[in-house]
Order: sequence, then structure tokens, then C-alpha cells
Amino acid sequence: TIRHQLKPHGINSGWREIVRTMNTQKAVTTLAQNQQDQVIMIRRCSEPNQNVRKLYDALKYKYAPFTKRKSVVHKSELENEQFIEIQAMALG
Repeated sequence: TIRHQLKPHGINSGWREIVRTMNTQKAVTTLAQNQQDQVIMIRRCSEPNQNVRKLYDALKYKYAPFTKRKSVVHKSELENEQFIEIQAMALG
């Protein structure tokens, strides 16, 4: 388990504290429309703070769960219900 992997590194936090610490790193989705009526969607994550980096180092994880992603969605695809749901989740 994760807690078992953290103990040799001197991290003895409870699960709730680990989750609270990790929730300080956020993923952000930004949507914008360009002059060609295309929707530009950019997804990136925030820089982890020192406590999150300590956990990542102990677990040998990368600091960013994904690299910056940029997508272009044509206006006709905006009518697709799945994209509308994704847009609502991103804004919500």
C-alpha cells in the first residue's frame, strides 16, 4: 500500500492527511473560442508544493501526472453531448 511505501521515508501520516496534502495540487481545464469558431481546450496541472513533492519523491512518482495538453475542437463537435458534459465538468 501507499502508506507502507511511505513509512521507510519517515512519512507516517494517516490516509486522510495524505489525501488532504495531495489535493493541494490541482488540474485546470481552460476553454476559449478562437476567430475560426474553434474551441481551444488547454489542460494542465499546478506545480506541487514541498509536501506533495516529498510524497512524490518517496513513491518515485513524477511531479506532474500529465504534461500540458492542448486540443482544438471544431464548432460542429460542440453539439456532441459528450463534449458538453466534459465542458460542464471542466467548468463545475
